[in-house]
Amino acid sequence: MQHAQLLTSVRQHVRRTFTAQGVEDLDDCCETILIRDGFYCGRRFTCDSHRAIWFVEEKLIKYYGADGEFMFAQPIEGLPDTAAA
Repeated sequence: MQHAQLLTSVRQHVRRTFTAQGVEDLDDCCETILIRDGFYCGRRFTCDSHRAIWFVEEKLIKYYGADGEFMFAQPIEGLPDTAAA
């Protein structure tokens, strides 16, 4: 899967997960590109008071709750290729 397709799948999965966690206003979400030592390393998604961080090298999305506490991690290998559909 190309990076652009993977990014679309990650975005859609994060939005579905935020909805399942009770976030109601998905229009107020923010996405930030993460750079470490000058290199692209992932994305941070913030919506309401919930956060998700996609670490490209780790192939994980880590979710954090309203209190900022780590909730769970989701491997991206299990995400459907929604961009191809």
